[in-house]
Amino acid sequence: MKNVTAVEIVLSYVSLGWAYVLFTSPLLFESSDSWNQVQQIMPYEWLVGSVALVAALTKIIGLILKNKRIRWIGLIMSAIFWITIAAGMLIAKGYLDFTTGFVVYSGMAILSLWTSKEVMLDGRTE
Repeated sequence: MKNVTAVEIVLSYVSLGWAYVLFTSPLLFESSDSWNQVQQIMPYEWLVGSVALVAALTKIIGLILKNKRIRWIGLIMSAIFWITIAAGMLIAKGYLDFTTGFVVYSGMAILSLWTSKEVMLDGRTE
């Protein structure tokens, strides 16, 4: 298995986990300032969960079909999703707050963008 494929699988796994948590936690956004910022962008947990699910399924379908364009689209969707989450964590308190949430979610965005570039350069799964 190529390293690019392994990263896509992990990104998909995390997105599926997020979707599950968001579908089963209808009051999550009320629990902290960080989530409150995410709620300003996407007002419902199920909506955020749906975005995470679609991004994950797009990558998985692209892997199954061995289609680099579909994989790339899923990775770009993931990058936008994780950038949104990271930004919410960063500005939640009204100033730049470099929390572990910001670091992890911005890292997920970087992985998504980097992998999307690698997919388009090679695009073959083994």
